[in-house]
Amino acid sequence: MGDSVLNLNKKKILLIGWDGADWEHINPLVDGGLMPTFNDFINEGTIGNLATLRPVLSPMLWNSVATGKFADKHGIHGFVEPNPGMQGARPFSSTSRKTKAIWNIFSQNGIRSNVINWWASHPAEPIDGVVVSNLFHGVKLDPVKGWQISPGTIHPPELAQQYAQFRFFAEETGQEHILPFIPDASKIDQSKDKRLTTFAKVFSEMVTTHSIATATMELQPWDFMAIYYTGIDHFSHAFMQYHPPQMDGVSDDDFELYKGVIKSAYRFHDMMLERLLTLAGEDTTVIICSDHGFQSGNMRPAYTPREPAGPAVWHRQYGIVAMKGEGIKKDERITGASLIDIGPTVLHLAGLPVGEDMDGKVLIEAFEDPQPIETVPSWDAINDGHHGMITSEDPESESANSDELLKQFVALGYIDDIGTDKKKQARSAEIECKYNLARCLVWQGRTDEAQPIFEDILAASPWEDRFILEMADCYLRQGYLTQVCQLIKTAYELPAIPYTKGLITYGKACLRLGNSLEGQQYLNVAAQRERLHPSMYVELGKVFARQRNFEKAEGAFKKSIGLVPEYAHAHQGLAKIYIRQKRYQEAADAALRSLGLLFRLPESHLCLGIAMARSQQTDRAILAMETALKFAPRMVMPLRYLIRLHEANGNSRLADGYRKRLIDAAQFSVQERTRDANRRGTLFPHPELLSYEERIARLMKERPQPSDPVEKSGKCFVLVSGLPRSGTSLMMQMLIAGGAKVIADSQRVADENNPKGYFELESIKSIGEQPELLDTGGYENGTIKVVSMLLSKLPPEHDYKIIFMMRPIEEVAVSQEKMISQLGTDGANMEASDLRRSLHVHRQRALKLIDDAKNMESLTVSYPTLVTQPSDWIGKISDFLGKELLPVPEKMVDAIDHSLHRNRVSSLT
Repeated sequence: MGDSVLNLNKKKILLIGWDGADWEHINPLVDGGLMPTFNDFINEGTIGNLATLRPVLSPMLWNSVATGKFADKHGIHGFVEPNPGMQGARPFSSTSRKTKAIWNIFSQNGIRSNVINWWASHPAEPIDGVVVSNLFHGVKLDPVKGWQISPGTIHPPELAQQYAQFRFFAEETGQEHILPFIPDASKIDQSKDKRLTTFAKVFSEMVTTHSIATATMELQPWDFMAIYYTGIDHFSHAFMQYHPPQMDGVSDDDFELYKGVIKSAYRFHDMMLERLLTLAGEDTTVIICSDHGFQSGNMRPAYTPREPAGPAVWHRQYGIVAMKGEGIKKDERITGASLIDIGPTVLHLAGLPVGEDMDGKVLIEAFEDPQPIETVPSWDAINDGHHGMITSEDPESESANSDELLKQFVALGYIDDIGTDKKKQARSAEIECKYNLARCLVWQGRTDEAQPIFEDILAASPWEDRFILEMADCYLRQGYLTQVCQLIKTAYELPAIPYTKGLITYGKACLRLGNSLEGQQYLNVAAQRERLHPSMYVELGKVFARQRNFEKAEGAFKKSIGLVPEYAHAHQGLAKIYIRQKRYQEAADAALRSLGLLFRLPESHLCLGIAMARSQQTDRAILAMETALKFAPRMVMPLRYLIRLHEANGNSRLADGYRKRLIDAAQFSVQERTRDANRRGTLFPHPELLSYEERIARLMKERPQPSDPVEKSGKCFVLVSGLPRSGTSLMMQMLIAGGAKVIADSQRVADENNPKGYFELESIKSIGEQPELLDTGGYENGTIKVVSMLLSKLPPEHDYKIIFMMRPIEEVAVSQEKMISQLGTDGANMEASDLRRSLHVHRQRALKLIDDAKNMESLTVSYPTLVTQPSDWIGKISDFLGKELLPVPEKMVDAIDHSLHRNRVSSLT
């Protein structure tokens, strides 16, 4: 396979992922001339909606893009997975992926690929090309050790130090970066409003990705590039609630401050796209896609569910796809595209066969002169050439960077913050993976496989209402109608079901059991609760259709479409009732609209086929029926139509073939009806549940929100902090002289660098792993030296009074370098300028942490002026700590030794 591809006339392919990008935002910006690069791009290419998958979680979705397969095949089932041996959790990695990505296939076929920031690409796979993994944003400049780049972050590893230079830190974000997004940022009181910190983090990661991508395009050869940007999605999660029109509950001040962030995010991506296209050149085929859209306007949720991945409630069903290049249609639209179609399409563009085990299809309608699609049974079975997949993870690639990414997921709300309990971390990750896999299986119609998974996780977490509701829905889809009612009656006091999903599930079960009045009552309550949700009107439309009240059914489906014109199931509902009313042209139009939005709808293909058959358009009818069978091979109605259509055409051989299939399908249908009849009244034990009140209480305890009050310990600790070599030891000496209770041990003795001692507590260095140290050590109201690197690890239930030492960065750097030289140890392997940049960035981060924390009060002390003008500072320190903590402040001056202020510089930085 590999040798034949080497002879092809290769054309470059650039795949750009814009997480969360949505036509609802792009179209008005393009029309207004605010995204000129993208406007030119789409005028020269083909565009369309890109249907997402379920569940709508980015790690699962972007791996479906890269593999052309659903999550049950590619193996990425969420954000984190248990560590081997169930010792903690880690982000899903490239070793978790069970199948080849397109870059693995390219690598073994002599096509050089560069992959930047793709989800679950760590550790970087050793393909033919460059991989910068999604853990690159964890690269740090340590004030002592230099660039901290975990093994596996970059392939080939010799590029690591060079690529580290492209890391842009949030602390480097200045007004020139902020004001285009938030013009009135100067009005923000950052002591109370922390949203600029969020902005800086998202902006820095977006810029870092772009810097790496453009550098790689310029410096490294490539045939295929895949670049993934998180910016639109992360900006949307943080600021979409302020996007026009103004939502209820958003203040006028907040709206005016942040209303332009989303628009500016798209415009910034347009500017980045211009650079990418320039570097790619005119001969490159470019695909831009997103994994989902983002709710805006009146469909924005009023709240985010208290569950892992709760922010996904903001994700919309359709992302974007846009293609441009030689052989791609110009100024055209494609319909029915899905995420899983991108991988097969990229392979076809490169002249390679598509795997028959891929769930996606080639977007052939985008091509001006489509070539035949070649296939192979599975690329996973072909091992010619070096594909670069890593089958088992090197333990060295496990790193602090993984912990940083876990923190990022917690901050975004995608996983729970479950502290340092490793076994609990592993159990939680395992349960979430099973939950996401089960939902993926349900979405594919594989409910029998999903049922035991739901039962297993509910038994493990009987306080999770979302598991109860999903399991009830799974039972409903399987036909266990009485079981559905029994489960919901056990979980909730009827009729007061607190969740809309529960109301719908119970109502539908009642309807199918023949309890029409009760069923419709519950659906009506759900509709009143969710008056702006299109799915509610689809459910009501189905009820009216079963009652043959087609007028009301049509009204309900059209109400759904009025709320969300792109709701495919509403168009399908119209197509089905139009068929029953023999309104065939309207049925065909509605079916085509539904399929243009979501292609994997066999009932819409069936409706289209019937309409075409009734309109004497035999060829189109046959194609529609065959497509319906592709997604639902045992549907009886398409087979019956195909027999009649082929007999009418005189093609008895094909008719006989479908007749044989019909016999099997009919037998299966009988078995299904028998099974459904048996299941209808079947009851069986389900996992024991806590009461609703107990479940809510457990939920609040297990899944606290940042807005929840922290249960305070009532303890306060005095800390002396700052960069190493910034004067913290002097401050400790002065506090001792002033009568403060200082907590220190004698493990680090005085030396030439600190002749009077270090006054350190060795055990405090483990505060991140042992937060109980402050509770059990008897340190309350004592003074502890805590270097700035440890401030983020302090337990939040305590209060802290922090004296933070400020010394010019140049003095700190020189002092550190001299100390390292005298000790004969290894310091930071970096340029002097990088060391100073690192010290500055770290200190700004530490000061920001203190400013943001509600449990920290600080006094920033200038080391140079403390030495030269101590009386001014002693008064401030005395006022800050008070007489009880600092009994004799007047004696502090005695601890100052002017001769020990070495490595002076003339100015403070």
